[in-house]
Amino acid sequence: MNSRRTMTMLIALCTATFFVTSAGASMAPFLNLITRDLATTLPAVAHLFSIQALAWGVASLVAGMVSDRIGRRGILVGGIVLMGTMRLGFSTADTYTAAVGWQILSGIGGGAFMGIVYAVVSEHVTPAIRGRAMSWVITGQSLSLVLGVPLVTLLGALGGWRGAIATHGIFVLLSAVAVRLATPPDPAPHPHAAHAKIPYAALFKPKLIALLAAGTTERMCFAIVAIFLPAYLQHAYDIALGGLALVLALVAAGNLIGNIIGGRIADRTRSRARVFAIGSALTAVVALPLLAWHPGLAVSVALGFVFSLVNAAGRPSLMATLAEMPKELRSTLFGLNITMASMGWLLAGSVGGWLIAISGFAGLGVFSALVAALGCGLALFSAARPRPRGVKGNGVKSE
Repeated sequence: MNSRRTMTMLIALCTATFFVTSAGASMAPFLNLITRDLATTLPAVAHLFSIQALAWGVASLVAGMVSDRIGRRGILVGGIVLMGTMRLGFSTADTYTAAVGWQILSGIGGGAFMGIVYAVVSEHVTPAIRGRAMSWVITGQSLSLVLGVPLVTLLGALGGWRGAIATHGIFVLLSAVAVRLATPPDPAPHPHAAHAKIPYAALFKPKLIALLAAGTTERMCFAIVAIFLPAYLQHAYDIALGGLALVLALVAAGNLIGNIIGGRIADRTRSRARVFAIGSALTAVVALPLLAWHPGLAVSVALGFVFSLVNAAGRPSLMATLAEMPKELRSTLFGLNITMASMGWLLAGSVGGWLIAISGFAGLGVFSALVAALGCGLALFSAARPRPRGVKGNGVKSE
């Protein structure tokens, strides 16, 4: 695959990731309006996020396992199409029951896409540039935080929440066309591949389980800050909504820069798992003062920027490490990773809210730091292994 074709594919996948991952947050600015139009309660509408996340997590694993058998590109594009179509459907919902149905189906579409997009990238790029290639997909997620919500909010101001969600769905469908055109066909399967037994036992090795668990802790830390930092800043500094939007964009910019730096580091290190461990350790160091210290708005924003940067810098190394698994297992493994990441988001929301109720934001900061430290330990455990000839630092044979 030549460099121009590779770049075209990465841009298309980054764009699709931006639109797909924006689906969850696209309702956030309109919670009160949706509550009124569906004649329900605010907590019930908030549950729509969790419903989508649960479907997303389950679909990621199922899609990964299926695509390892029948191919990836069709499921990749199909997931985007399903997501876009369901967003259009959600914009027409007149009852809460209908909204739940649209959310479940959109979660299945989003999970199908995210469960295999990293495997598709791994399939079509060389190991030498996988870290940077993975960072393109992760950048799409970061941009959804920096730009997704403000853009959807602007669309809502022009055409209401239904118009905003419908427009988002149209752009999701357009990104499906781009992905279909830019992504090469799946490589021809081996003549005996259809009857070959996929070595699922490899997924249950302690070192790999530890690495996946470390990825879950990273997502928990990320989600804790994404969910609760706005409330913390408003509580600590009484910042207005307009200023809060600018502050959160600055914090999210750290995530974007961290992905870019982390992708380059991942392609230049011999032990990507240790790079991820270092990122988790730095996340633990910054998490505690970020949520437990009130040094002033400017310093808190700077801490948030640093937190986002170091948290993101280790993620390309994690994804590139997982990509070194045998190709017949990659989609299943990445799907499992997305499923565990969804668990991280769910735990962050439920445990975080409980901690704030009993110990305030300081308790949340301590918890986040401990979770990041646990992730560091798990990553180091995963990296601590002998390196026989022909085996890379994560203990799986290179291609």
